Amino acid sequence: MAPPHQQAVEAARDLPGHFASWQVPRAYVQLGAGFDPEGLFDRVLGRVAMATAGLASARPSAAGCPLQMILGQIGETTVLVGHGHRYSYEDASGHEVVLPIAAAALAGIRDVVVVETGMALREDLASGSWLAITDTINAMGACPATGYLELIGEPFLDMTDALSQELNAEIINAAAHVGVGLRLGVYQGTRGPQFDTPAEAAAARRNGADVLGHGVVPEAILAALLGCRTAAMVLVAGAAASYGGRRLRQAAVRDVAGFCSKGLVRALRGVFAPPEGIPGSAVGLA
Repeated sequence: MAPPHQQAVEAARDLPGHFASWQVPRAYVQLGAGFDPEGLFDRVLGRVAMATAGLASARPSAAGCPLQMILGQIGETTVLVGHGHRYSYEDASGHEVVLPIAAAALAGIRDVVVVETGMALREDLASGSWLAITDTINAMGACPATGYLELIGEPFLDMTDALSQELNAEIINAAAHVGVGLRLGVYQGTRGPQFDTPAEAAAARRNGADVLGHGVVPEAILAALLGCRTAAMVLVAGAAASYGGRRLRQAAVRDVAGFCSKGLVRALRGVFAPPEGIPGSAVGLA
């Protein structure tokens, strides 16, 4: 099997051939488990299984993700959507977790938006709340750059702006215009698949995290290393573990993601195809 960086190069090279109509998309949007992109596109230009596109193995997703790439137009803007993705707990090497992001970046996409669920560490963050992530804490015990160093000009990158505050501002403003409010927060990523214990949640609070989850961090790191502007939108799917609190269930997390997908679609459409009379977002338009 080819090394990870070579797999990414080959997948990026072959990606246009999987769609009848291809132009370099303005952005790549990665949807976490449970999110439904129904209604996002004005026109779907094609879809392909990630396994077919060399972006994932053929085994089913443990998180129940469709693992598809969907190319479409939102207004006049072409966007590539990863409908689901591998999580770190599914892939010991971590390569499949970031392979779609790497291929998208190598195919010329410069803006990346990662959408994920998380468990709140603050009492004021109710289920169904949205956060724009300003920073991340990597508690996964691994760096996604391993295996991709050949593609990275400077691996010792300053990560202060790994998440683009400019892109965050564009998303927050555009989403607000269509009635979707995003607050600011810090995301701590853990490997999973188990939910964090009450003690681990307490430690994450002391670390400065506002929300916990099993994604975002690998993608944000590698996208930044590959020169992309990256933003993360996290949906609060419940409260993190606490003694005497509710038992956590993945099915409930997926239910919240599905229920809140209409708001997500409205927000993303506000970003990429602003309603008439509302100033457009600069996502991918700079």
